[in-house]
Amino acid sequence: AADLPNLDLFPRDEVCFQGQKVAMVAAEDPDLAEDALALIRVRYEVLQAVVDPIAGMAADAPEARLGAPTRDCRDEQGRPRRNVVGYSELVEGDVARALAEADVVVESEYRIPYFHQTYLETSCATARPETNGRVTVWTSTQGTFAIRDQVAGALHIPHGRIRVIGTQVGGAFGGRNDVVLACYAALMALRTGRPVKAVMKRDEEFLDSSPAPGCVVRLKTGARSDGTLTALEGRIVWEAGWAGGADGPERLRALYRVPNLRLEGYGVRTNKPTPGAYRAPGAIQTAFARESNLDQVAAALGMDPVELRLRNALGPGDLSLAGKPLERDWLRETIRRTAEAAGWGKRRLGPHQGMGIACAEWTNWSGPTNAAVTVAEDGSVSLLTGQVDITGLHTVLAQIVSEELGVPVEKVRVSLGDTDMVPYTVVSAGSLAAYTAGTAVREAACRARERILRAGAEFLQTEEEVELVQQQVRVKGDPSRAVGLAALAASVHWKPEGPLSGHRVLGWVPPHPSFSVHVATVEVDPETGRVRLLDLVAGQDVGRALNPTLVEGQLQGGAAQSVGLGMMEGYRYGEDGRLLNPNLLDYAIPTAMDLPAIRTVLVEEPCSDGPYGAKGVGEPPIIPGAAAVANAVHAAIGVRITELPITPERVLAALGD
Repeated sequence: AADLPNLDLFPRDEVCFQGQKVAMVAAEDPDLAEDALALIRVRYEVLQAVVDPIAGMAADAPEARLGAPTRDCRDEQGRPRRNVVGYSELVEGDVARALAEADVVVESEYRIPYFHQTYLETSCATARPETNGRVTVWTSTQGTFAIRDQVAGALHIPHGRIRVIGTQVGGAFGGRNDVVLACYAALMALRTGRPVKAVMKRDEEFLDSSPAPGCVVRLKTGARSDGTLTALEGRIVWEAGWAGGADGPERLRALYRVPNLRLEGYGVRTNKPTPGAYRAPGAIQTAFARESNLDQVAAALGMDPVELRLRNALGPGDLSLAGKPLERDWLRETIRRTAEAAGWGKRRLGPHQGMGIACAEWTNWSGPTNAAVTVAEDGSVSLLTGQVDITGLHTVLAQIVSEELGVPVEKVRVSLGDTDMVPYTVVSAGSLAAYTAGTAVREAACRARERILRAGAEFLQTEEEVELVQQQVRVKGDPSRAVGLAALAASVHWKPEGPLSGHRVLGWVPPHPSFSVHVATVEVDPETGRVRLLDLVAGQDVGRALNPTLVEGQLQGGAAQSVGLGMMEGYRYGEDGRLLNPNLLDYAIPTAMDLPAIRTVLVEEPCSDGPYGAKGVGEPPIIPGAAAVANAVHAAIGVRITELPITPERVLAALGD
């Protein structure tokens, strides 16, 4: 920090979590760099760590960050809370009265730890200083412009001096939305005048990246004897890490009609890394609490959990979390079809086996994107976009161009433009990529098609209607009068309108929610506490599956991650704030040995926006699985696990209680 008086890349006086970067060394090979690091000595005065967010709110708790600003919040005795960096409240109706009049009231507390995206490729970046004073950065990212913005802000240099080139992504899941190493590589490249490559080790990834936040949820639900939900009261305390973060409680309601609400959200600073996005940020944690609590209501009423959800589900005309009225009965249809595919109520289960259901909602995000479609002299088509491909996106965009121009998909080339080549483009996150970029590509291809038809009519010297069929422009009704796409493209270069092309730059597409439903079947060994997943059915309302194989892969991949969060994943901290499992031996993720063949159900009822009615599909499938497993465990052995992950130790402890 002393070498960088005007920058905040390194802490000056206080290190707030294990793994926070305090210095950087560059050398000509890794061995020299390691030797140099070994020569650095840092003197620490160890302070008491804030590890638990509830304890961190107490009036007598230590400060997680000395002298940092906090919100003025008071506890029940009027004492100021410590380390609170955010607070919000959502109130509708009269909750106290509704709870007093309810036939059933269920209340529980749920705990979810930090968990990591665990992408295969660790974070890396290469930076090269240019002779004109600029710097070029190559990095694995979900959005090149987001990296450019963050490097410019971190180094206090103009955006125009930075070029970011996106490389192939070896896993992301939200963890590559933000800069991790790019600003450090760029800084050192500018200081040394030489190219610099920075790569994180796996333990460094766990210690200092942007994992998903943990939280503690207290939730109370009231219902009438017929299953109608009447009230929801709750508090969610988010772990905001050392720098502070969000506090929203809205998703505790999410996808059910509840007329009376009082929900509080806190963000509490802790001595952990600042959390970030992990595939449907915030939805996984709230779904575990909400869907577990809902199953407890069903048990108290003696009601089928599927029937309870169908009775209270949002339907046509109801407002989604994004404030947009639902166009179709997407949620109920997804519940019905997923439950039917799983054999809900019809499947004979053995001893200590149980089936659980959970539902989820995610509204796809939107943002600025672009597409440029050009026809080459051989009849092939090139598509240039700034939208990063992390999920097979470029395959889908090629399909859209193929559909609109009638050329084989193998003749469509898709290129990713860097920050010098394309207009500003939003990150590929929030389930927006195929939804938003697909819309831009379809409109660009339509404009290219219009240009092709005009050029074809001029080439054929006709005022009759022409059509684009089988890579030819021909007079409608007279196939003998035609010109091939290749010949037409070669003929127009010097025409007033120029080459055959179409462009579209857009800023926003109206959002729509997608609903996801998982049904899990488990077997629990009451002697060891081991939970074995026997079956998992992942259903989702996808609008229109542009590429069914890719969509099914998204559902299966998200469901696998969801099961991992439910059964084995999570950061474990000591009281001193030290991470106990920063490696892939102690931080377990599901392998093929842990998973059954995940079955998928695609509910295709198009929405009014998006390409061909398609919705974003990337995030919803990770949300409900952990809750579905927890509900299945309860159905199997009659005990409720309220803390993730559901390990054998926790199962045995619950059985003992």
